[in-house]
Amino acid sequence: MSTWKKRAAYVAVCSLALTGLSGTFGTAAFATEGDDVAPTSGAQFDTLAQSLLTEDAVQAVATDADGNVVIYTTEPTADIGAGARSVAEDNSNVLVEVMDAPISAYSTNDVVGGAGYAGLTDPNATSASLCSIGFSAWSPAGAPAVISAGHCTEDGTAVISALTLPSGDTAGGAPEGSPVTLTQPLGELAFSQYGGPGNTAGEEGKADSVDISVIDVTNPALNTLPQVTDWTTSASEDLSTSTRPVRSVGAAEVGAQVSKSGRTTGFTSGPVESVGWANVEGRQVSGFLSILTSSQGDSGGSIIQGDRAVGVVSGGTTVEGQSVMWGANIQNGLALTGGYTVALFLDAPAVTEQSAPYFTDAPVSGTGPAGATLTVTPENGTPFDVAIDANGAWSFPAPGTEGNYSYSIVAKKGFDTSASATFDIAVVLAPPVFTAPLDGQLIETSLKAVTGTGKAGATVTLTGDVTGTATVDGAGNWSVPADLSYGAYSITATQETPDVIPTQNREFQALAASGGATVAFQVGPVAPVISSPANGVAYVEGSGPTQVSGTGINGAVVSVSVNGVSAGTATVANGAWVLSLVGQLAAGSVTITATQAINGITGTAATSTITITAVTAPAGTPGTPAALANTGAPVMPLLGGGLALLLAAGGMMLIARRIGATRTN
Repeated sequence: MSTWKKRAAYVAVCSLALTGLSGTFGTAAFATEGDDVAPTSGAQFDTLAQSLLTEDAVQAVATDADGNVVIYTTEPTADIGAGARSVAEDNSNVLVEVMDAPISAYSTNDVVGGAGYAGLTDPNATSASLCSIGFSAWSPAGAPAVISAGHCTEDGTAVISALTLPSGDTAGGAPEGSPVTLTQPLGELAFSQYGGPGNTAGEEGKADSVDISVIDVTNPALNTLPQVTDWTTSASEDLSTSTRPVRSVGAAEVGAQVSKSGRTTGFTSGPVESVGWANVEGRQVSGFLSILTSSQGDSGGSIIQGDRAVGVVSGGTTVEGQSVMWGANIQNGLALTGGYTVALFLDAPAVTEQSAPYFTDAPVSGTGPAGATLTVTPENGTPFDVAIDANGAWSFPAPGTEGNYSYSIVAKKGFDTSASATFDIAVVLAPPVFTAPLDGQLIETSLKAVTGTGKAGATVTLTGDVTGTATVDGAGNWSVPADLSYGAYSITATQETPDVIPTQNREFQALAASGGATVAFQVGPVAPVISSPANGVAYVEGSGPTQVSGTGINGAVVSVSVNGVSAGTATVANGAWVLSLVGQLAAGSVTITATQAINGITGTAATSTITITAVTAPAGTPGTPAALANTGAPVMPLLGGGLALLLAAGGMMLIARRIGATRTN
């Protein structure tokens, strides 16, 4: 869409060194000639102001350049509160101003996509090119910038720019053709191309046929945001209070909805019909066509597909009365700017909440923008960075000392920074660690001591099947005597350092101690001995062992298996046990396993692997089928009819029977 010029009416503006929306209120509602003078500074003024601000209608209390105290109220003079009226009537330097409406909070310094701006050739220009901001951006060095359409610069002649007052733009409710109010400077033109290189006509099919401009933001008061306004809050003059985030940059997808934001028609949406190249007033522009409402002044405005930046408004027309818009491909345009990038919205990181306190050095974890860097700032300490992985997860260790801790976290990716988040954690001493026994371990014969590691100087307390306390030595080790024989056991260990735990954390320490660290283990017998068959012995098939025997602990129950299949049990008596096997062992490798159990606890296993060798008898030997002699007659043709066939069949059956009888002899 080409640039259209409008006369710009400057309100409270002197050149482009603007000071905002400052102006005068006119004459005071009333000024008295009382004998007293109200304080205009110091503690007395502060007390007076705070007192007056408690009255409902009073919006502000301030002093002006003439030494007057000004009370700003939303009520008519006759209806102001008794306190304000008394102060105004009794003091000669008190003025009362009546406001049209209460003061509302809004920012005129937040710059968002879709907002209006004017491009001017010089500070004294009386006309301007009115366009819309596409997206907030970053220069190659990370300085703030904004992206718009190249044709908005009049082929690079509109080199300076200023923001327009939202309520004075058509999208903000101003009638078409109304004077436009400039609010404050925006920046200076850094790059512009409309069509081909050098603002030539460009060529169809060429990716360098674009419509893009970049404005370096030179006003330090402005805050560029990676968001696009929907224009619903223009009456407040703050377009940033209702926006859509921009999280990525990409190509427009045919068939999907896009939304456009601009100073003339506001926020409108429609489907993408096609992608390619268009002739926009004699210049070729790569991009896409969408069916949605746009008009003069929307040029350069942002086009998003979901939360993805896909283009800026380049031109438009109608098709059978239906408004259509041509959007310039933003990726092709950015590629020519020398390294400018669209500013992206990063979601604020979050910590994974847990109801229990953190143990010392345990991971504190959460989520954030994938691939970004998390900057963690402790309330007391040095900030540090943590990588956020491709799945959006991050973690860092909790402090190694008990206490309450506060953190502020923010995600950063390139020049983009998320909003910050804060959280508090309580850290208690982690449970000690068992080095012997280990959880699930089978210990042979007996347990004489429980050992582990912990925090030097802490007191370790054992409960369960072993009780006692120990102090962790300087090397971080501790040991508690034990005397456990065969059986199944469980022990829990906690540690405490009350001299360093703040009083407010004792409740958390109690929670930690109640869980502690627990191991469940068994003390069992050693493996029995398999005396016969001895490991490695080979047997000939048919002459293999018929029993398994060995030694063990008196009274233990020995369980035997052959190749993983139970073969039965035997009880150890006089230090020995024996178990008969059923039948001969089959040829091949045979593994015999034996364990012994005492008090229901099974110890480790003993194994013996033997080999059973198969024997193949020579042909013709007894018990081995030999080859039969060929006793059959030559095959002859059968003569005759059914009787001959019947006789032949009977003969064949007889022969078969005789052969069968012969094979069984």
